[in-house]
Amino acid sequence: MYSPDAQSWFPAGDELPNLRHLRLFEAAVRLGSLTRAAEMVHVSQPAASQALARLGRLFGARLAERTSGGLRATQEGRIVQARAARALAHLAEANRRITLRSRLGRGVAGDRLERHATMAQLRALSAFAEAGSFSDAARRMGQTEPAVQRAAREIERLLGVPLFDGGPRDIRLTPAGETVAIHAGLALKEIAAAHDELREETGVFDGRLVVGTLPLVRTRVVPEAVVALMQRHPAARIEVIDGSYDSLVRGLRSGACDMILGALREQGRPRGLAERPLFHDRLSIVARARHPLAGRALEGPELAGYPWVLPRRDTPARGVFERLAEERGVRDAGRGHVETGSLVALRGVLLASDAVTIISLQQIDYELRQGLIVPLDLEVAEGERVIGVTTLENWRPTAVQAAFLECLESVCGGL
Repeated sequence: MYSPDAQSWFPAGDELPNLRHLRLFEAAVRLGSLTRAAEMVHVSQPAASQALARLGRLFGARLAERTSGGLRATQEGRIVQARAARALAHLAEANRRITLRSRLGRGVAGDRLERHATMAQLRALSAFAEAGSFSDAARRMGQTEPAVQRAAREIERLLGVPLFDGGPRDIRLTPAGETVAIHAGLALKEIAAAHDELREETGVFDGRLVVGTLPLVRTRVVPEAVVALMQRHPAARIEVIDGSYDSLVRGLRSGACDMILGALREQGRPRGLAERPLFHDRLSIVARARHPLAGRALEGPELAGYPWVLPRRDTPARGVFERLAEERGVRDAGRGHVETGSLVALRGVLLASDAVTIISLQQIDYELRQGLIVPLDLEVAEGERVIGVTTLENWRPTAVQAAFLECLESVCGGL
């Protein structure tokens, strides 16, 4: 879930952007009229004017100006309006999904979440989903546990749908709770991105980028792209996280990371995600230098006499290996194996034994250059994979995030 640390720009206490005010401003810009927007949101004209002034103070920019034709957003206002619209759309989608989950389609008003929830409530629910408990969520947010629990529970009462299950010691989110928490995290991320974009308008590029990485790109591609971004935007905040594909997809869906780098799932890609190819990579069979099979032309069965270190079962590389084992007889079905997604563990086993593995040479670039590991002479059919970036389908990057994509393309172009 979207980390509260990423929301550190929010002022403390009650000085959080008011969702109702954001809804008012978004409608005013879209309709070109503060009066019509005030009627839609059910606030008075004076209250609407005060709300827009407060939003301007919170975001540190003039967001709109009055003209003879009505209300017009400034450049800064267009940024806030676009991000507010996306945030509200996430909350509306949460409403829609949990209404569909309800057996009778009752208990959830069409726009109750985006009309009546508060930013503090969304942050509390999002923090609980990430931390797994109210005590840990409170610690991350710097608040008391009762305050965080009360804020999260208010969303449950607001929607009239159970969001939590279990007792005090094993409390967890229901499916509806997970849905709301995911979209709450995405909504919060849009508002934080508005702040980053406003600072970028003033020439300050200190926004936050969270990159989820799969094994193939961790050794060379990501470090080189990160260095390039640091040179371009020294004030940018970059977080690189590792994980399995499924765990990173969950983070992507909830706003915990901005993109996933690694082998693309062109056929098994989950719905709602977009893939952007960067380069093609090929798998190879490798072993330690001076391995008994090093330097020999191989057919396949010779490898069956040696232990294997295998990729995890949910990876494309494992699927390639299984086909290789069936077609070329590289594995003794009666022999055990080591299974790991850790490059450190893989390297340790290879260097200390006669084990072999299937891997991209990009992942062991350092070991190859140092002469510690060598490729064996056996071609891996169907071993080519597309490496790229996975994001949400409707992702809108900030300038810092877009610059990182450009750095990635530059690095991958030189591979």
